[in-house]
Parts: sequence; structure tokens; C-alpha cells
Amino acid sequence: MLYLVVFLLAVSCTNSPSRKASTSSINVCQYSKWLKISESKEAVLIQIQNPDDTAKLYSIRLPNFKSNVTSGTYDFQEPVQRLACLSSTHIGMLSELGLQHHIVAVSNLKYLYDKQLKSAQLIELGEEQGIDVEKVIKSKAEIIMYSAFSSSFAKEKVLKKVGVYCIPNFDWREIHPLGRAEWILLYGYLTGNQEKAKIKFKEICQNYDGIKTSTDTYKSIRTLSGNITGDFWYAPAGESYHAQLLRDAGLNYVFSDEPGTGSLSYSFEKIVGLTKGLDLWLNPGFKSKREILQAHPKSRLLPILEQSSLFCYTHNSNKYWELSACRPDLILSDYSELRRGREMDTIKLVFYKRVE
Repeated sequence: MLYLVVFLLAVSCTNSPSRKASTSSINVCQYSKWLKISESKEAVLIQIQNPDDTAKLYSIRLPNFKSNVTSGTYDFQEPVQRLACLSSTHIGMLSELGLQHHIVAVSNLKYLYDKQLKSAQLIELGEEQGIDVEKVIKSKAEIIMYSAFSSSFAKEKVLKKVGVYCIPNFDWREIHPLGRAEWILLYGYLTGNQEKAKIKFKEICQNYDGIKTSTDTYKSIRTLSGNITGDFWYAPAGESYHAQLLRDAGLNYVFSDEPGTGSLSYSFEKIVGLTKGLDLWLNPGFKSKREILQAHPKSRLLPILEQSSLFCYTHNSNKYWELSACRPDLILSDYSELRRGREMDTIKLVFYKRVE
């Protein structure tokens, strides 16, 4: 029989937190729209806002683990040691902090990139809306981190009853690349490694800003991003984090002025007309042109297929999905190198590889 330590985590959905960390606390998050972390000498208050219902705040109150103050009522009295992560981005943020050993369960083992985790004996839980509760209990996870792709987390009530609490992560809803990366602070605070997380995030920001500043040394090139799904072409909208990355890299993204933070959908015929004279096609979704044509034969009508450079991350998708959210500076570095055109050095690319 399995026994779990029942923690007093109270992930609430209220208009405002019922308890304040301290009147002198400040929000340490600078870029995130949906994550707020207020830190005082005695306590830390983490607030996660639901993008689809901004009146909902998921609040977690912790003692400030870097201080000696232990008195008070907290959702966690000690740093979290065991986490179940249902998204590659959650895994990547913990790995970037060197905290892989805190991960005890994941959604699907075949999508792991981190070498340390691939050799660990992690428990496979299944997809977010159909996870195996018995396996969660077996993992002895204290927290399940989920992405909240649906309006609710189906097993949340059951898991709370056995002392496993569920925290939503909305990093994928951020519109600034550094806003996504800033969620790395959440894992730092939960595990008592907030200083390490702050240092890492500062390094990411400095690297990102340095690359962005250097992009003016090369001419801009006309760029398309996206691919075909069914009868439509899907591409990042002009206000999305992906479009922001392209702008910061100095790339002339064809849909940069289109409103929206999600995806745009266009008929294939419209894309055919737009692709003449393009220099770069990003993220076609395949490793080779042959695979593109096999999956979508009408792609042969795209002038860009032969006249432009094609690059994608699909030669190692696990690496991209695990690390891209917390390392936008590395994506920006790739895009900045691709902007060099014929002068680019493909050896320097971290995620991307030429599609031939």
C-alpha cells in the first residue's frame, strides 16, 4: 500500500489571493503576462492567471526558503522534491536549472531529449486529459504541472484527494519570448532554487538582448514561417511570440502586421501567390523536400520550394520542444545566423537544420 505525504497546497481559483505575502513584497517577473511572483523576506506568493478567464488566480504561498523564517501558514513548508511534468517545456526548464532529479513522471517517455532523464526510471502517465491516477500515486509526485490546453484538468479533484496537487502552466500563452522563458522562475521557487533560476534567467535575457542588438549588421530577408495541415496553411500571427522572435532577429516576416497572438490560417492558393521572391521558409514541418511533397503533393506549386532556403528543427524535434521555450536566446541566435543568407555558418545553428 502506498502512502503519500499530504501537503497543504491550496491552488485556489479566486478573484484575489486570500493571504498576502507581505506589504513590502514586489513582483520579480518582468516579462510574463500570466505569472506573478511576489517575494518578501518572510514569504513568497506565486499567482498564475488564467488567460481565458483573467478573474481566476491560482495562488500558492511558500515560506521564503532562502531565509530562516519558518513560522506561518504555507501551502508548502519545505521545497518540493518530486514533480510530474506533462509537457516538454516543463522538463526543459527543470533541466536547464540542473534539477532533472526532481522529475519522477512524464507524459510520454518517447519525447524525452535530456540524456539524464532518458536513462532514469521515470513513470509514464499518458496524455494530460487521460493520465493514469494509479501511476501518479506510484510516482509519489507532490505536484503535477500541466499546460491547461483544455478548460479543465479532468483528474484534478481525484488527485487532490490523495495529496497530489495540480498547477497550471500557461507559458505557451505568453506573447513575448522572454515571457515564456520567465516561467523558469516558477520551478526555481517551488524547489527552493530561486537564486539559481534568477541567475539563469538573467543570463538568457542578456544573451537575447545582445543577439537582438547585433542583428542590424545584415540586411533583412523576406521570410515565411508555417506549413500545410489539411487544406490550409497555418502560420504565426503577427503579435505572437514567434513573430516577435522573427522581428528581433531582423527577419522580414510576411505576416508581421497581421493581428493575433495565435495562428493564422490561409488557403493554399493564397500562399502560392505570396511565396514568390521569398528568401527563407522556416518550419515546413519535415526533414526533407521529398517528405514535404509526399505529404502534400500540391507543394510542388510553391516557388519557395526551389527558390528559397528551407530550415526546420524536425531533425531533432524533442530537443526543440524541450528547450525552445526556456532558451529563446538560442532560437534568436539561429534566426540571426539564418539572416546572413549565403554567408551563414550552419555549424553554429542550435535547433535548425537545412531541409534539402
